[in-house]
Amino acid sequence: MPGPESDDRLEQATQWFVRVRSEDARVEDLPEFKRWIDSDERNELAYRQVAAAWSGIGAHAAAPEVMVARRNALDDARRAASGRWSVRAWFSHHVALAASVCVVLIGSALYFYLQQGVYSTGIGEQRALRLDDGSVVTLDAKSRVRVAYTDGVRLLMLERGRARFDVARDPLRPFRVQAGDQTVVAHGTQFNVERMGETVLVTLLEGRVAVTGIAVASSAPTPPAAAAEQTSALPPRQRNSAASVVELTAGQGLTVRANGRATMVPKIDVERATAWQSGRLFFDNEPLASAAERVNRYSKLQIEVSPSVANLEVSGVFTAGDADAFVEAISTYFPVRSERTGSAEIQLTAATE
Repeated sequence: MPGPESDDRLEQATQWFVRVRSEDARVEDLPEFKRWIDSDERNELAYRQVAAAWSGIGAHAAAPEVMVARRNALDDARRAASGRWSVRAWFSHHVALAASVCVVLIGSALYFYLQQGVYSTGIGEQRALRLDDGSVVTLDAKSRVRVAYTDGVRLLMLERGRARFDVARDPLRPFRVQAGDQTVVAHGTQFNVERMGETVLVTLLEGRVAVTGIAVASSAPTPPAAAAEQTSALPPRQRNSAASVVELTAGQGLTVRANGRATMVPKIDVERATAWQSGRLFFDNEPLASAAERVNRYSKLQIEVSPSVANLEVSGVFTAGDADAFVEAISTYFPVRSERTGSAEIQLTAATE
């Protein structure tokens, strides 16, 4: 039977659980939290017990009654962190609560099971996926992500397209997104990852991330500038050539080519970086081939771009799904000829071809 020492340890774990998940959490809290975890293996066990109890109350479900229970549980946990009432009582109360909503939790368990799989969107479709830990993945059109959560790591693989990741804090389980050879590692943050052929684009909206699988670039081609105001080679303070890791802070972006060469975007335009979620496509000196690839995600009319015009730089704002307007603009302002090659296909070639 647990004694007073066990209760004290659970109470400390509860305080840390609330502290690191709070909106007021500071980066400085994490080293102190790690020291507490590492100081005694029983500390990590106690923390996992608290996290498991919290998850059992409804972390996997979005039903209104479970969300109310979660909110009440968090209020109780905060009182536990600020007061000295018994954590044993906290657990007893929520064991009873868990029993009262057991039917909901069965559904929650199914919800968690379904998270282990592949999720995709079709042409013109966007989809928000809430994961069992509270993180949210927003898939752009014609995109696919594979989810593989375990007790030790939260792993997602972006197999095609683009997605935004709003990551819930969990210091014990890193959040990793793989896109080709690159891996983005985060804790609690917001960022976009996009795959354009063999190129991976990362834009950080909030927090910090580390991107692995990078080769140090002495010179790098200019990346698509849809979300960028300026670019530069990686500064030494933000790269680790031995570990091939680049760290990004809020408002920065990174373009990684197939060979691992990376180009830093010191300052992104957040409005442009998130415009796709509201159905707008921004192009600023974007190669025609990649601009057309983005347009194709939203329209049944698919655009094929000839190599002769693939590198023409396109600028403008377009409505997602209006491929005809895009083709008309390109044909009007560039020496480009458009030709329908099928009921849902159109090809762009040089006017002289």
